[in-house]
Amino acid sequence: MADFEIGDVVGCKKFGPMDHDFQGVVEKVYNNSVMVSINDFDPADKSGVNELNGRAVIRQSEAKMIKAVPREDKEDDEAEDKKTTKKTAKKAKKATKKADKK
Repeated sequence: MADFEIGDVVGCKKFGPMDHDFQGVVEKVYNNSVMVSINDFDPADKSGVNELNGRAVIRQSEAKMIKAVPREDKEDDEAEDKKTTKKTAKKAKKATKKADKK
């Protein structure tokens, strides 16, 4: 299963009122599905797109990544958070030692 983020362009399989495959932009990511704003579809499916109000909720397993938005490294963010937590803990420990001396 691909890791989708808001702004990714995905290809979706036909379903319900849609007779052909279509493409859209991810608007919201759920646990196992994504909400897609339909932007590229077959002209024969125009009434189906109108019926869906231009949006569809698609299973992540059935969505195909076409173009991904730039990703930020989550590992770097986690490493910075750990450093900040350690520094805060050291400062608190020093403050406690000073208070104990008084």
